[in-house]
Amino acid sequence: MPSAEITFTEFGPAGEPASAARVVAKVGVCAAGSTNAVYAFDVPSPVAKALGEGPLTEATAQAVRVSKQRTLAVPIEASIPGVLGPITQSGPGPALLLSGAPTDTAAVRVRVTKSGAQGVGRFRVSISGTAAGAAVVPRFGTELVIPTRKAAEVTGTRDLSRLTYAKPAQIRGDKDLGASGLYGSGGLLDGKDIEAKINGTEVTCVIEAPKDAVALLAQLSNAFSASVFSLGAGARLVWVSKAIGKAATIELLGGSALGALGLVVGLKQGEAGDLDGAMLDLQEDTGEAQTVEFKDPPADPAAVVAALGKVKNVAASLVAPASKLRLASLTVGEGSALAILGGSALELLGLPKADVKGREADHTIPGVGVTIQFPAASFVKDTEYAFACYAPGFSVEAVIEALDKLVQVKADFRILHVAGELADAAETRALAEALDTKIAELEALKRPIVAIIGAPLGETDEALAEAFEGFASRRVCVCARGAWLRGGTLQGSFLRSQSWAAAYKAAAMRFSSDLGNHDDGPLKEVDALPVDEGLATVKLRAARLTVMDTSGGNVYFARGLTMADERSRYRDLNVTRVMIEAYLAAQPVLDNEINNDPPLHEDGTLETNTAGAIDRAVTNALASALMPDHASAVRARVIRTDNIFETNFLRATMTVVPRGQIYGVSAELGPGLLTDNEEEGG
Repeated sequence: MPSAEITFTEFGPAGEPASAARVVAKVGVCAAGSTNAVYAFDVPSPVAKALGEGPLTEATAQAVRVSKQRTLAVPIEASIPGVLGPITQSGPGPALLLSGAPTDTAAVRVRVTKSGAQGVGRFRVSISGTAAGAAVVPRFGTELVIPTRKAAEVTGTRDLSRLTYAKPAQIRGDKDLGASGLYGSGGLLDGKDIEAKINGTEVTCVIEAPKDAVALLAQLSNAFSASVFSLGAGARLVWVSKAIGKAATIELLGGSALGALGLVVGLKQGEAGDLDGAMLDLQEDTGEAQTVEFKDPPADPAAVVAALGKVKNVAASLVAPASKLRLASLTVGEGSALAILGGSALELLGLPKADVKGREADHTIPGVGVTIQFPAASFVKDTEYAFACYAPGFSVEAVIEALDKLVQVKADFRILHVAGELADAAETRALAEALDTKIAELEALKRPIVAIIGAPLGETDEALAEAFEGFASRRVCVCARGAWLRGGTLQGSFLRSQSWAAAYKAAAMRFSSDLGNHDDGPLKEVDALPVDEGLATVKLRAARLTVMDTSGGNVYFARGLTMADERSRYRDLNVTRVMIEAYLAAQPVLDNEINNDPPLHEDGTLETNTAGAIDRAVTNALASALMPDHASAVRARVIRTDNIFETNFLRATMTVVPRGQIYGVSAELGPGLLTDNEEEGG
C-alpha cells in the first residue's frame, strides 16, 4: 500500500528538532485552518494568521513562545458552537445586545468611559485579566468611540481623475481679432457670413457691424447656440462645441468671414472618453436591479458622480484626496444593502463585484468573535456590562481522527495535548479511555506516545475524583482545575486548563524532569492560581490527577502524574516518557535481529559471544539515548536459556534506572553544640 505523504507548513528560521521527545502535537478547535491538517510552528508569530481565533491558536502560540520547541497543531471539527452566557449590567443606561458564536473562552467586560450617545460616548473592553498581587483583575483595552449605524457602501480602488474623459470639438482662428479695421459699420467683418454644421445641424450667421470683439463673440454665440466662443492667446478666436465626445462636431462649410477670422473650411470632431457608453449594474436593498449608462459622456469625475447620483436610494461621492468613487445606500443599519452586479464600467470605476450589508452600531470583540451592539440611546459613564464566552465544543471521535491523521502523515512527536475540555467529568473520562485504547494500538505499531488532557474548569473536585475512580492508564495524564495563564496571541491572562502549562513545560524542560521539579523554576506564564492543591479540601493528587500548588509564593505542579495505578512505576509522567525513549532507542537494534541466523549451542540456546554482542548493542543504544541526563543506569541482557532452535524466538530483558525523584524531604532540627565530626560533615 502506498505510504501517506504530507508537506508540513514550516514557519520561522528554526531547524529540525534535535529529538521528537519534546515535540508536542496539539489538537483543538480554531476559527481558521483546515480540519485535520497538520501545521508545524517554530515561532509564534504566524500562528494566528494560519489558525485564526480559538483555543488551539492560543495554546499553540503560547507553547512555541515558552518552550522554544517545534509545536504541531491539528484543527478539529467543532461539533458544538460556542455559547454566550447571559449579560449582566452594573449601573444605569440602555442594555447591550450580543450576537455571534464565541470562538474562545473568556470573561468579557464592557465599561463605559464617557457618557453619550452613538458617536459621542466611549468604552473599553476586557477579555483577559492582569495580575494584581495574588488576584487577577480585568485588563481593559484601548478606549473606543461608541460606533454609529453604518450604511452599506462600496469604495472603488481607482483614481477617477486619471481616466480619459470626452472632449468637445474645437477650432482655433489664426488672426488677431484685436486688429483695427475689423469692427463698426463698414469694417472688414460688417455683412460677412459663416456657414457651418454644428453636430450635424447646418447654421448660417451674418455678422452685422460689431463694435468690438465682445460684440462679435455675442453675435457668434447667438447664431451658433450649441457652441461657446472666446478669445485665446493673441486675441485668436476659440470655437468650442458645447457637446463632448465623438458625436460633437464643428464643420465649417464656407462664408465670406472665414478669412478675416482666420478660419478655414473643414471638420473638427470631439474626442471619446473611457466611460462613454459604458454601463454599471447595481441593486439597492431588495429593489429591482438598476443600470446606469453613461450615454452622455462624462467630462470629469464630478460628472461621473452626478450620473451615479441619479440611482434610486444610492448616494455617490468622491473620496479625497485620490478621487475614488464611493457608493452608499441611503438606508442605514441592518436594513441597508448594496450589490454591485457588474457592467462594462466596473473595472474602469475600480469597483468590485460585491454584496455588502449595512451595520448597526456594533463592535466585534477581537479574540472571541462576539459582536456587541449599542442601541440608539445615551450611555452612562462607569456603567459596566459583563458576560462569559465559552469556546466551541468537540467530540471524542474528532480527537481520535486528528491523532489518526498525525500517524498517517508520520508526524514525529511524543506528546498529544488536547487544547480544550469536554462538557463534564464523565465525557473527560470517555476521552481518556479512548486515548488509552488508541495509544495502545499505536504501541503495537511502534509509535508510543503519551496524552495530556484537561478536565472542565466548572467541574467540582469531588465529581472529578469520582469520575476517574477505577480508571488506570500509563498512557494518559489528566490535569484538573484551572490557572490564570498569559495569552498566546492575545494580551493579558486567561483562565485556562492546567493541561496547557503541563504541555508547554513538558516541551520546555528535559523529558526526564518531573513537571513539579522545583529545580526547573516556578511555572512561567502563571499569574494566579484559583485553587491550591495544598489547601484544597479534596486532594486530587490522591486521585492521580495532575494539579498545581504553591511553595514560597511561587506556583509549581504538585507532581506530574499519569493515570497509572499508584503502585506502578509508570505513575510518574517523566518515568513514562523516559521509558518511551528507551523503547524507541532499543527497538531498531532488536528489529535488526529479525530473520537473522545466529550460531547456537547444541541445546539450541544462543551462542555466548553472539548473546553478548546483542547485549552490548542494545545497552549502548539505551545509554546513548538516556545517559547521563535521563537515567542513572541502563542494562540489556538476552535470555541465555531459551531454545532458539525450537522457538525461533529471541527474548531479552532491558532495565532502565531513571534518575531519582524526591517526593518529600525530612530532616531533624534542634539546638545543641557542634562536635568535631559534625563540623566536618560526619
